[in-house]
Amino acid sequence: MNVVCIVQDNESGSIFDISELVTEATWDTFLENQPGKLSLTYIDDGRATIHEGSSLSFTVDGKGVFFGYVITRSQTKDETRKIIAYDQMFYLQNKDTYVFSDITASGVFEKICLDYKLKYKVVSASSYILPQRLHDGKSLFEIIKYGIYSALSGEGRWFIMRDNFGTLEFRDILTLKTFLYLGAGTPLTDFSYESSIGSDTFNRIKLVRENKETVKREIYQIEDSSTIGKWGILQYFETVSDTMNEAQIKERAEQILRLKNRITKTVGLDHLGDLQAVAGSGIILGVDGLNESLSNKYFMITKSSHTFKNDMHTMKLELQVSI
Repeated sequence: MNVVCIVQDNESGSIFDISELVTEATWDTFLENQPGKLSLTYIDDGRATIHEGSSLSFTVDGKGVFFGYVITRSQTKDETRKIIAYDQMFYLQNKDTYVFSDITASGVFEKICLDYKLKYKVVSASSYILPQRLHDGKSLFEIIKYGIYSALSGEGRWFIMRDNFGTLEFRDILTLKTFLYLGAGTPLTDFSYESSIGSDTFNRIKLVRENKETVKREIYQIEDSSTIGKWGILQYFETVSDTMNEAQIKERAEQILRLKNRITKTVGLDHLGDLQAVAGSGIILGVDGLNESLSNKYFMITKSSHTFKNDMHTMKLELQVSI
């Protein structure tokens, strides 16, 4: 395994190859609202000068894995140093105020990337025109995600953002399906399985619109009485834009109910590393001992953690049944 780690110091402009100094690296990716992260431990030989904000690239066997910026540095009394770098998604934590009208979710993404000087690419453009909305003091993550969720209900496509080696991408999650198979016959070291209705399951959807003309709250509510009978009331609440009409609100409520009125099924895996396995990717899972109804089906990776140490590449994955 050939690991190459290059840092360009943002103060001096000097470029340092610290590949031979790195003793361990962990690369984490997340499906939603968190930037990709690279955590490095290396031996300080006194030659590399690295400041906060310096750019860092990390490749494995010639494949670009991570490109981002040093955010945190630390050291111990010996010569061991640690660096935490984040990809461009880090800058989507900034808060701002926007008013959008007559624009798509991919258009919102593009506008924000331009405003914040982020390198980006729209791989899959959305077509649904978002209702006019004021986003006041919201994180850029929240603003873009609102557009993504609206597009999901408006055109039935699920878009995600991810940083692909220094380029922020907006794409349909179905484009990230792979033919990667993990399970029986592959180097799987451990797995866990959990089913739950505790965190992301809803069987009553309640949407509220503030009608400025009548100065009244209009409530739109749908529910599934069969699952309420089994699980009790699990309510999803949202205040929608006052520019949405009744048909749009009802459509959004129905879409949310279709997506959320189910038991979430999560699998954790420890496995020999494969760089295809990143958050958002779809893989085929075939684990002996797993519920038969889930065997040899597509799962979506919601979190990945890849560790490179002692010339070994291992990974821990969190997965959910794919949509």
